[in-house]
Amino acid sequence: MKSNLLRIYALGLLTTFSACKKWVDVQPNDRLLEDQVFSDPDNVRAALNGIYSNVAKPEFYGRTMTFTAVDALAQLHSGAQLNVAGSPEATTTGTPAKPYTDYSFRDPALMDGMSRLWSQAYRTVLNINLFLTNLDKYPGVVPQQEEKLYRGEVYALRAMIHFDLLRLFGPVYVTDSAAVSIPYYTKAQPGVMARIPATQVMDSVMRDLSQALELLAADPILTEGKMDRTGNDGLDYSRMRNLKMNYYAVKALEARMLLYRNNKAAAYAAATALIPQLEKEFPWFDPVKGRSPVDRCFSSEVIFALNIPNLYDWSRDLFSGATRRDAMFTPNSARLNSTYENNLLTDYRFASSLVYGWWEVPGGGDIAFKTMRKYNNPDGDQVQFRYRMPMLRKSELYYIAAETAPNDTEGFDWLNQVRSHRGLTVAPNTTVLAQEIQKEYAKEFYGEGQLFFYYKRTNTGRILKGSTTGTTSSNYQAMTPAQYVMPIPDAEIIYQ
Repeated sequence: MKSNLLRIYALGLLTTFSACKKWVDVQPNDRLLEDQVFSDPDNVRAALNGIYSNVAKPEFYGRTMTFTAVDALAQLHSGAQLNVAGSPEATTTGTPAKPYTDYSFRDPALMDGMSRLWSQAYRTVLNINLFLTNLDKYPGVVPQQEEKLYRGEVYALRAMIHFDLLRLFGPVYVTDSAAVSIPYYTKAQPGVMARIPATQVMDSVMRDLSQALELLAADPILTEGKMDRTGNDGLDYSRMRNLKMNYYAVKALEARMLLYRNNKAAAYAAATALIPQLEKEFPWFDPVKGRSPVDRCFSSEVIFALNIPNLYDWSRDLFSGATRRDAMFTPNSARLNSTYENNLLTDYRFASSLVYGWWEVPGGGDIAFKTMRKYNNPDGDQVQFRYRMPMLRKSELYYIAAETAPNDTEGFDWLNQVRSHRGLTVAPNTTVLAQEIQKEYAKEFYGEGQLFFYYKRTNTGRILKGSTTGTTSSNYQAMTPAQYVMPIPDAEIIYQ
């Protein structure tokens, strides 16, 4: 079994870095594979980049966990095919989103998608554990401080992956945290580990995060910033730190996880302590600078993003005018207008007159309704934020602070700071704070997969359907654990 695991690890690297001539003559011998990878600094760096590439696969965060399946679970897409005007057609077999919007967890297409996600997640965890094992086995290949960065990053990635698997396949934590959920793998060892209670998963997640923070205590991002551009000073790995699991990203992830555990006091402390540290390196989106090149992801605010070279192709396959309406992941027009409260003129994310708005009627087809263009390819050859999938953004920390603030007055203040940077007026404190936060989650995280997890964390009792044309009670989906808890794949594919 160990032999097979090592070959999987090496094969993943070969697939990711097939253009590198160093890999052409690799022999299928376990020890030789290890020696080749962990005797050369460039190969160690390539191995780590391979882990990030695995995280960004389409069956993982590249699509499934972000702008397709998990967004559909949050009713951000219509399960019904839309007519040319953007309303559900009277008779239809539905779109690829339908099994998710209907929570038909035994649907073959959904089961296959979830099995692929599960397998890819644990395959990536395996590669992380092998990476850590071999750093121990072959010490001194890279400089000590650089090795600490690598270790810190993969500990944090391991925590993030298990946490998101728990959020998807685990129980509604606020009501059933003791329920058995998923396995947590910390070693590259043969065999299948038992599934453990959700509380134990979260304990392991927090331990990994703590270890990551210790290892990233001297992250260059703390002294040199994220350093967007590459250079020729031999410090390239210290650059583009917002494309790696950096210290600030781990702290932001910690705040997210504390809130998931319903530890509101600790989540508030974590979020409010981190926010001032982010202001210089992660400034708010500038609506003037964001016009050229067009920055629809508000990239200056993104604390951690994945680099996905195929992002625009995958997005085009789902949202362009050339896409068949029965193959689209997109909401109907009434649902979209409702989400953005008809702020067609001012909301940076929705205003049709703003080039950086996320929605447009695509050309080149018979579609007369808006589809998402958030991941369209920006113009220009030297666009620093090209191919980026946001994973952690600054606005979420403000939402966490708003939700956990000691009183509603302060909560609205945190929330309105985000609204002011999205072209909106303040939400009056005569409204219900929790409802206003929920509205902003729905607007802010389109295409990023976070809204479903918000609903599940707060145990929201009903969600407006993605195919709805109204807001009466019949247009809502009742939510129970049957809708919130994705079944573990039948085969429980771990290391394949």
